[in-house]
Amino acid sequence: MKKLWILLLLFTPMVWSQDDDEDLKTKDGVKVEIGVDGYFSAGTNGGNLGAGLKLGIRANSDSQVIGGPSFRIFRTWSNGYLTTAPSSFNVLGVGAWCHVRFQNVLYLGGEFEVLKVPPGYFYTTPGASQVWIPTLFLGGGYSKSFGEKFRVNLGIFYDVINNLNNPYRAAYLTKKKVGPNGQLGALIPILYRIELFINLN
Repeated sequence: MKKLWILLLLFTPMVWSQDDDEDLKTKDGVKVEIGVDGYFSAGTNGGNLGAGLKLGIRANSDSQVIGGPSFRIFRTWSNGYLTTAPSSFNVLGVGAWCHVRFQNVLYLGGEFEVLKVPPGYFYTTPGASQVWIPTLFLGGGYSKSFGEKFRVNLGIFYDVINNLNNPYRAAYLTKKKVGPNGQLGALIPILYRIELFINLN
């Protein structure tokens, strides 16, 4: 009996050690982050004001690839550029995104969204019947973590699809004035975004 108790005493620390190792593996498993970006842009053509919410998933703490679903709401207004009269309305959006981070300094990524606009809305094409407008932004910028909880991204994105009735167009960059009458040049589909990510693990 004494030998049995001695064996149990020797074996128990080994069991607890294995349990601790499993706990460490679990803690270093999938990482979840919540991202929030504020957006504001205004000019002679109009502007946008709103925010987006991102759910980000990483395979583990060492992974530099993160992505997931996204949601967006913003207010947009136009001062009548290429339309019959000034207008304003709310826009809702859903999508998916993926970023790759480099050395806690830079990031590159893509963000796909479909934006729901009011029926009958148009920006440059009267009579358009689209209610869901697709966008695909590619870009990147500066990325910096602050401790293990927070990360800030400062990025520039280019809309590859550049739909002519995209409500973002009211805030896109405009080329210099051209022509004898000083009419505005073509729009450049570029956006600036500031994002804050919070680590939930």
